[in-house]
Amino acid sequence: MNPSLPSHELFRVFLLSVPLIVGGILHMIVVKADILSYLKKPIHQRWFGQNKTWRGFVVMPLATWPGVILAQYLERVFELNTPLLIFHSSLILAFVLGTGYCLAELPNSFIKRKLGIKEGQTSDRYKWFFVVLDQADSAIGCMLAYKLVIPISWKIVLLTIIFGTIIHLLINVSLYKVGIRKNPF
Repeated sequence: MNPSLPSHELFRVFLLSVPLIVGGILHMIVVKADILSYLKKPIHQRWFGQNKTWRGFVVMPLATWPGVILAQYLERVFELNTPLLIFHSSLILAFVLGTGYCLAELPNSFIKRKLGIKEGQTSDRYKWFFVVLDQADSAIGCMLAYKLVIPISWKIVLLTIIFGTIIHLLINVSLYKVGIRKNPF
């Protein structure tokens, strides 16, 4: 038995991550440019803090849409038999993924508020736990959303969460270096 992952599975992991990557970058641009500022209202300030806003729940599904379209296009170009094309409506898939992305961030924010950690901060006591969780939560949400609507194995779900978490961290550091993010994590 060969323990290595076939290249088509690695490409599948990449394709499933594309909407998360595109959506996350576009969302950060919207936040930085303060677009749709009238939606910058906290969902529940005491539970989740001021950074979890209605704007995120509106923007993320829409920002994820170009990523879904790109992933479906790449799936066609490379003639892959991956599950993204099963979902014919890219807008509905983007809505499901963007909503999953946003919902998965809420428990982490809730826990941090209960521990007295301010918005955009990490605790010195639990620093690396929250750094990883801050990157992984949205990947977990997207993969659970995928699992609900398209047939993918749990192996691919887990690998995409790991890949998505690493990519999320690298993109956040890059966005920080170019001045779009306030902090790297």
